[in-house]
Amino acid sequence: MTRVEFTKATKLAAFRRALGRCEGCGGLLVPGKFHYDHRNPSVFSGDASLENCSCLCVGCHGAKTTKQDIPTIAKSNRLRFRAAGIRPDRTIRAWRKFDGTPVYKSRER
Repeated sequence: MTRVEFTKATKLAAFRRALGRCEGCGGLLVPGKFHYDHRNPSVFSGDASLENCSCLCVGCHGAKTTKQDIPTIAKSNRLRFRAAGIRPDRTIRAWRKFDGTPVYKSRER
């Protein structure tokens, strides 16, 4: 799915709604030091409306992205791949049986 960006009108309306303050921590928004963030990641909804847009300072945006968005998207991808029967490649390619004989396998399962 392609990333959906906010329009200029949506960004302007979100900035006016924030009144020059970060919607995460309440700090002042300095020009060039804030981002427009998807509250619900665009991967899931594809929604670029004003309700899904928030003005966040760089610190709040980075924290939200690393602690909420990336793990949620990764889990969604894992579940989707598992449902489709797609498994990750092997990381352990050789091991020994209980009798000591080695077993060698390829990366594919």
